[in-house]
Amino acid sequence: MTLEELLALIPDNEDGQIEADDLQTIVTELYNRAGNSMGDSWAYKWTTATTPPSGRVRADTSWDMTATKLWVSETADDGVSPTFNLVGDNHSLARIWVATSGGTKLVANVTGPAVDLGTYRELPIEVVEVVGPAPANNDPVTVTAVVSLI
Repeated sequence: MTLEELLALIPDNEDGQIEADDLQTIVTELYNRAGNSMGDSWAYKWTTATTPPSGRVRADTSWDMTATKLWVSETADDGVSPTFNLVGDNHSLARIWVATSGGTKLVANVTGPAVDLGTYRELPIEVVEVVGPAPANNDPVTVTAVVSLI
């Protein structure tokens, strides 16, 4: 559930009181997603190239809600090799953020296993939030993957 969906459960009856089943939904969701999750972040640069070169990341369409794939180089900009197995093995519980230092971000749920395409991985995604304009070619971005362990 999104934050907005969780917050919408709180004042949902006529006298403004939260109901027990709504509170149980909120606590369960927070426990499953935040309390039992792990993640990591890597430094990349945004690219407009069709195939992302080393240290680069891009979406298949654009920086918008229509993107269905995220293409991520197997080597981050600083030479680190991120592990995609955790996201691939637990894709139904994974979420990806691509963000700039200025607060621009693209947030997506991972909808399937990562596909190894040689020098980069293709992550099938469903974009759930876009804030701000797309980074320019070669702008630094942080790619963060978080996986719920339940």
